[in-house]
Amino acid sequence: MIDYKKLAGEKISSLIPYQPGKPIKELERELGVKEAIKLASNENPLGVSKKVIQAVTEALHEMNRYPLGDAFYLRQELSRFLDVSPHQIIFGTGSNEIIELAIRTFVKDGEHVLSYAPSFSVYGIIAQAAGSFCKWVQTGDRFRVDFDKLKEAVENSTRLVFLANPNNPTGVYFSEEELVDFLNYIPKETIVILDEAYIEYVDAPDFPESLKLLKKYPNLITMRTFSKAYGLAGFRIGYAIGHQDAIDMLNRVRQPFNVNMVAQIAAIAALEDREFVRNSIKVNREGKAYLYKQFKELGLDYIETQANFILVNVKDGKDVFERLLKEGVIVRFLGPNLKEYIRVSIGTMQENEIFISKLKKILNKG
Repeated sequence: MIDYKKLAGEKISSLIPYQPGKPIKELERELGVKEAIKLASNENPLGVSKKVIQAVTEALHEMNRYPLGDAFYLRQELSRFLDVSPHQIIFGTGSNEIIELAIRTFVKDGEHVLSYAPSFSVYGIIAQAAGSFCKWVQTGDRFRVDFDKLKEAVENSTRLVFLANPNNPTGVYFSEEELVDFLNYIPKETIVILDEAYIEYVDAPDFPESLKLLKKYPNLITMRTFSKAYGLAGFRIGYAIGHQDAIDMLNRVRQPFNVNMVAQIAAIAALEDREFVRNSIKVNREGKAYLYKQFKELGLDYIETQANFILVNVKDGKDVFERLLKEGVIVRFLGPNLKEYIRVSIGTMQENEIFISKLKKILNKG
């Protein structure tokens, strides 16, 4: 027998893979439930823009061709939309590939990644797979980012700092004042990567205007995605904006044709459909207000969010998660470090009402 664990090495064999939310069809097959709803993966409950469907359908006859390796047309559209140079943008198969590109490009032997916990576990998974590690700093009261502790954790060997804002899985954000103070503190050779996957949902007035900060801080890179408010999670397309020299280095590591043609076409159409995004934000804010009200009436503590999900304390997250599954509602249990909580994505109003109805039943508060 071949010992593949030995061949892979300790850093790979000890990795715990990322666990995505359970698909609806799989839940229905396993438990025999019908008309299940999924509120686990922070997807857009409104589906896909009709403009996207039309654009993709019209382009299907071109799928025998390789995609544009540099995503030229999408790059031009996005540069106009964001008012940045096309040379400042790089695309990836979701934010995950951007994270991997950054670590593979900039983290050398003996260097490491820094972030706060709880946050997006993929930072640590990719760092470890690349032969490095992520140094995690615990968040403070109600999961607020403790920038004093984060500053103390910065070392000469800290090459990348990942800051999810708003943070996943908590929905908590930090202000521009806090970010600028941190950027002024750290060495210029330490790269800060802002993960702004949920930025379209933000309504906090003091949220950082990261694209403006890029002009002053060349060690700042901002990641965003089409997976959330634009509804393109299944297409897998994200992007980063940074100093053109940083983007140039990332492009040297990026695989050719990494973003497929359908995803590029879908993203262009999604950018053009501003009404779809506005409606997605409106539905999210209405759903958030409804769920806040219901949680208060149920006496459940929740963390106020700037994203499209809410972290809510149900005392025994695993038990509530499993019982909701049997009721045909998929939410997210985040493991032992958040054992009292479940994370619920904000859905359509109908989905939100079904979730609350089932939650009341489980908690005997119906």
